[in-house]
Order: sequence, then C-alpha cells, then structure tokens
Amino acid sequence: MVSRFEEELRFGLHAFAQRSPQGGVAAKAPTKAPTKAAKDPPDTMRVLCLHGYLQNGDVFKQKTGSLRRVLKGCEFTFLDAPHEAEPFPDATGEDAEASASAEGGVLRGWWSSGENQCRKDGQEWVRPAQSFSYFGFEEGVTYARAAAAEALGSQGSFDGVLAFSQGCAVTTALLREAQSMEGHPLASVRFVILVGGFVPKDPAVAAKLRGDGDTRLSLQSLHVSGVNDVSVPRLRSEALAELYEPSQVAGFDHPGRHGLPNGTGAFKQELQ
Repeated sequence: MVSRFEEELRFGLHAFAQRSPQGGVAAKAPTKAPTKAAKDPPDTMRVLCLHGYLQNGDVFKQKTGSLRRVLKGCEFTFLDAPHEAEPFPDATGEDAEASASAEGGVLRGWWSSGENQCRKDGQEWVRPAQSFSYFGFEEGVTYARAAAAEALGSQGSFDGVLAFSQGCAVTTALLREAQSMEGHPLASVRFVILVGGFVPKDPAVAAKLRGDGDTRLSLQSLHVSGVNDVSVPRLRSEALAELYEPSQVAGFDHPGRHGLPNGTGAFKQELQ
C-alpha cells in the first residue's frame, strides 16, 4: 500500500521544481560555503541537510549515501554547524562511533551542554542530548538560517530537509520561525526526514520548538528511530513528532542504534 508520504515525494519530483527562489534573512554569515552533493539538473527537488553532534557536513554526506541513492531526483545541500564540538570523554559504544566518524575533519555541533561550561573536576560530563541547559543553541539556529539563505540565493528554494539528532531540533526551530517570518529560507519546505530527533530538555529551547502549543507544523514528516538507540530513545522522537501535523506524520523503526539506517528494504520503501 502506497503511503501518503510516498505519494507526496513522488508528486514533489514533478510539481515543486519550478518554484522561484525565496528571499533570505539577515543573520550571522557562514564562514564556509554549504557543501553540494551534485550539480543542479532540471526538475529536481532540493533538500537541506543538517548533521548531528560530533559530525560535519562532509561526514553526514558520507553517511547518507545509501539514502540519497533512493531519493533520486533530489539535490542535497549539507551545512556545517558553527560550533566546534567537544568529544565524549572515554567514549565507548555509540559515543566511540560518533567520535570516529569525524576523524580527519573538525568535530562540530549545533550546541553544547551548558552544564559542561562550569563543570568541576570529578563532575559528570553531560551529553548535549541530555542537557537541561543549552549553550550556543541560538547561535546555531542563526547560523543555520543564514547558511540556508545563502544557499537559497544561488540554488533556488528548498523542498525538504533531512536531519539527524541535534539537526532535527534546529530544523524544527527553523520551521517554527518560517510560520511567521516573511522571506524565511525554509518557507518553501514541504517535507522533512528526521532521524534520531528529540525535543530538547532545556525548557526555554523546548518552548521555542513548541511555539504556542496549539499550532502544529503542517508538512509531511517522517520520523526515524533506532530500536536499540540508548542515546535518544523512541519516546523522545515521538515527542518531537507530536509537534507536527498528525495526519501528515509517518514513523519508521530500524533495528540499529543512534544513526541513519541504510536506504534498503522497508526503509527504502518508506522513503520512496
């Protein structure tokens, strides 16, 4: 049975390509041009990509290779987060995988844990996803908005967003802005794929994502969770999904941990 999300993507390949570029929003200028995954062929959908903590645009591009092959007809633009990220101390398991994924490049994040800014010797290091006090979140959102606006001016409007972990929170914040901010670079977005996403535990940041609490984000959204994800359990991803219009929400569970599943099997069918 063809899902509503699948129908929207198929329709979008033909219907969205001719939209004219949108205006940008003044903000902190990015220091590095966004990474494009391919040239701009005719009749293409444009997808903005926001990586997770301890990654960067190039690493995220590598990790999404299988997924991008499924979404033929799309052009992907990968952003780098503005903050250098602090590696997990004594990393093991998923943490070690995350640290190793960015070898050869600068580790980056959209925010860090405020608790770690004043941590004393012997105190536990707080992972950003578990933090109740974010440090640098506003700067991360401002930077992403500016980088998206820069890409918008040269490449045309965005039709979708693909995000992982931290990037999902920044994406949701930007989409919330786009509801009321004229000329927002994500105003044209019609679908999102959010992998390992969550509602922040920082109350002020969570409030920004929720908006007035009554208005849902009205666009197609696919929320992907790992059954064995101990960093961001499925319940946290479900809480993020509740911020989106229920009739347009789809969910997918993969058997892995905190990461992107391969674009094969059931996940491939969901994407198509």
